[in-house]
Amino acid sequence: MNKMTLDLKNFTPKKIYFFIVLLSFIIYGNSLNNEYALDDNIVVEGNKIVEKGLKAIPEIFTSRYAKDSKQEYEYRPMVTLSFAIEKQFFGKLPSSQTIKEKQRKDKLTQANVSHFINLFVYIVSCIFLYKFLCLLFKNNSLILPLIVTLLFFVHPIHTEAVSNIKSRDELFVFLGIILALIWYIRFSETNQYKYLLFGALAVFFALYSKRNAIMIIGVAPAVLYYLRANYKKIGIVLLSLVVIFIASILIKRGLLSGKATRTFMFFENPLFFQGTFKDRILVGLYCSWFYLEMLFYPIKMSCYYGYNQIPMADLSYWRVWAAILFFIPMGIYGMFKLYKRDAIGIGIVLWFGIMLGVINVFFPIVGIVADRFSYAFSLGFCIVFAVILFKLFKIDIALANANSKLSGNFLITVLVILVLYSGRTIARNYDWHDYMTLYTTDIEHTQESAKTHALIANTLYPMVITEIKNNPSSPNIQKDINRLIYHFKEATRIDSTYSSSWNNLGSVYVNYVRDYNLAITYCKKAIVYNPVYLEAHYNIAFSYSQLNNIDSAYFYCIRTIEIDPDYVKIYDLLNSIVIKNKIVERGIDDLKRIADYTQKPKNVFVGLANLYSIDATDNYTKSIEYFEKAYYLDKSDNVLCQHLNKLYQSTGRQSQIIDCSQKK
Repeated sequence: MNKMTLDLKNFTPKKIYFFIVLLSFIIYGNSLNNEYALDDNIVVEGNKIVEKGLKAIPEIFTSRYAKDSKQEYEYRPMVTLSFAIEKQFFGKLPSSQTIKEKQRKDKLTQANVSHFINLFVYIVSCIFLYKFLCLLFKNNSLILPLIVTLLFFVHPIHTEAVSNIKSRDELFVFLGIILALIWYIRFSETNQYKYLLFGALAVFFALYSKRNAIMIIGVAPAVLYYLRANYKKIGIVLLSLVVIFIASILIKRGLLSGKATRTFMFFENPLFFQGTFKDRILVGLYCSWFYLEMLFYPIKMSCYYGYNQIPMADLSYWRVWAAILFFIPMGIYGMFKLYKRDAIGIGIVLWFGIMLGVINVFFPIVGIVADRFSYAFSLGFCIVFAVILFKLFKIDIALANANSKLSGNFLITVLVILVLYSGRTIARNYDWHDYMTLYTTDIEHTQESAKTHALIANTLYPMVITEIKNNPSSPNIQKDINRLIYHFKEATRIDSTYSSSWNNLGSVYVNYVRDYNLAITYCKKAIVYNPVYLEAHYNIAFSYSQLNNIDSAYFYCIRTIEIDPDYVKIYDLLNSIVIKNKIVERGIDDLKRIADYTQKPKNVFVGLANLYSIDATDNYTKSIEYFEKAYYLDKSDNVLCQHLNKLYQSTGRQSQIIDCSQKK
């Protein structure tokens, strides 16, 4: 096919930026009507700090990123701040809509706004990416940075970063790093230290979005070396990065109090619990090949992989050997080409170098692999891919002239690749519509992912509760209960240490199947792996009470209170057991014992007061005594205050009545 000449003067930056914006709404437009999905419930939806809007800014910078009733970890204030700003201006919108609600009347939701912000950040990132690539390949044809940018922009592997609101941290990190690289290049060219300052601010932004921004310490020197920057300036940039990193740690320590709490689970990555450095290398090789497959054309993408979807690979796995044969010689070739300052060299080094930090070699990665982890290093892949295409079609990318002669076959090939990638991206976007759509789609090709099975069951569980409440005769209820049992069993089959799935499986048997013996069996497995699992202890206590095994029911009630005296619902169960079986004194003795050593005695005192009140004739005095003890520990408890006043009235102690409206 004849070659055609492109006049690159027509490819002005403004036209290219406009094309990127236009293309973004074609490819990602269907993501804008998506709702909340994976982990959005932790960082956005229902996040108490985010709910406060701009008022929460001081708290945002003194709080950790991911927080629930059991864990608190990571520090990403820039991401949380962006969510708080959204809440400030769009908080009056509905939080989200179900598919059925959309069918009745599709409304703009807070989640829709968050998706638009994600897409906006992605567009801005790709515009600056093009500017960066033009600087990086300033001695090459402008077709090279343009094609690399387009490959990167449409790549399906980025759908998680863009379509998952929670993944805004990855978008912010990439944007910060690209901006920093642009300014470091400007510094190396002009020797103006203002660019060093701008770069430092961009790095701070990236580091306070997610700590994997530390990759800039390796990326910046490699980029500056490729551009033949003065070694002194490379050293200055590297030294500034080290200072920034140390300063960011010191500032964070000064702003945060207490220690991060993060309990890892086996299904998240067995390497947290077992394996040598050799094992991590073998798993790393397997993960490298996994990412290679996904970078070429990701068909079976998932929101979560984990164990055992990604196995603890050894030398018996062909992907390990394939990775050895591909990545080792390719890595050596890439280093040599970077030394020669060849475009493919910087592409390979960016690809392999950044990827090395997320393949479990140096430290275990939660989830083992993730589509979003490839977001940054996919840039290196796109550079390599583009350079190979140029070489295959014998196009000289070293020419920096105004015109480039390109064969029709080359243009058709590039167009086909872009169309294929775009089509896969568009199709994948809808999978991220909401929690259940995402999980039920992904489980089709992640049958060995314990977490994905649990995600389906945990999301379905409250839906079953709602359906039973609103439509108890629905024929779907039993089907959904069977689905709950299936997915919880699959989760525990894959990871027998999955304590929450064992407990939740037991809970299904308590609440819906009414098979209390099986419920006890499953919940006891939960406490084998988590001896202080409150809900499991409660479920066991309740099940024993239904089986009329009083001693065991009583034992697990008391054990639950010992674990957490503030677990309020256990006291009603304890009361019913001791009253029905006339063992009130036993209950009083054990609660007194717990009250003597616990640091949280308020609810124990309330429990004692209730037990003493059972004998209305003789024990009102004791009952009031313990209610008073509870109240004086927490004078903000209005309900307790009013209850005390009723007791004072009924026992003729009007002089002791408390003004509950008084500010404490």
